[in-house]
Amino acid sequence: MTNVRRSWSKIGERAVLPHQQAFLNHYLCSAVSPLSGDSFHLMGFEDLDSDVTLAFLKALKEKHPHEHVVVVWDNAPFHRRKDLHAIPGLTVIHLPPYSPELSPAERFFEELRRTTANRVFVSLEEQETMIAEAINRRTDNVEDMKRLLGYEWILEQCRTVN
Repeated sequence: MTNVRRSWSKIGERAVLPHQQAFLNHYLCSAVSPLSGDSFHLMGFEDLDSDVTLAFLKALKEKHPHEHVVVVWDNAPFHRRKDLHAIPGLTVIHLPPYSPELSPAERFFEELRRTTANRVFVSLEEQETMIAEAINRRTDNVEDMKRLLGYEWILEQCRTVN
């Protein structure tokens, strides 16, 4: 479906934006670090459930085998399965209900949505390619990622702990 956003037009003229309504989609799973600017992404899942979430968490932990990984996320139904909390070296913390403003990943996804705004794609693959390129551009700049994800309250809490 088209990701419609505000746009500019001449005074007195209405902007005509392309629009498409189709129900073919894949899912993107992302983990972002507001402290280091590091991120991890897996894209192309046809469904998003507890099994996919478990595979994502295991792949994330494999990327960081010698670090303790802390995942902070919402209370989506597929985030609640008990074995998601049993991965050695990985701690899951749930955010309070209805609080997306507490999740740095939401800011990252908002920036990704800008990439596809007001466009019609010929295929799902074309859209995924554009999203993958946007992810790579964004994540190649670690300092930009830190600025984007580094909510002041998160940074302050980490300074207090250290």
